[in-house]
Amino acid sequence: MISRKHHAYEVLLRMARVKELRAQVALAGAVDKETFAQMHVDGVEEARQAVMTANGECISGEQSMDLARYELLTRLDAALSDKLHVARQELEQVSLQRAEKASENVMAKRYRESVDEHLDDVRFAWEQGQAAKAQEEGVELWLESRGEGG
Repeated sequence: MISRKHHAYEVLLRMARVKELRAQVALAGAVDKETFAQMHVDGVEEARQAVMTANGECISGEQSMDLARYELLTRLDAALSDKLHVARQELEQVSLQRAEKASENVMAKRYRESVDEHLDDVRFAWEQGQAAKAQEEGVELWLESRGEGG
């Protein structure tokens, strides 16, 4: 009975390890997506900052103001503002997904550790049973040898 239980926990442990590895891979993928999204947000912010700087130079120039350039920079700034808003939303979404994957990873690790602890308990109980059985057999042999010699 204990050997069946032992085997069942070994199989369960292997399954728990696979689940944990899958959770780790999913978390790594989510972290990569979050990193890419953050890089995208940073790139759009840099572009927008460059447009705002150029727009400021256009306005504060000592020469006459180039209205066509000013209008183009204003439209570009508005487009980049919209793009930045979308990029930040995407970053927020992938950040939530990463947090979810991290939670799943922690749960899978805890489950694997729990199964591992149960397997250790079953192994210990089996070893104790084997030791008790060996001790009983030793006592029986000793009693038989005393009975034959007496």
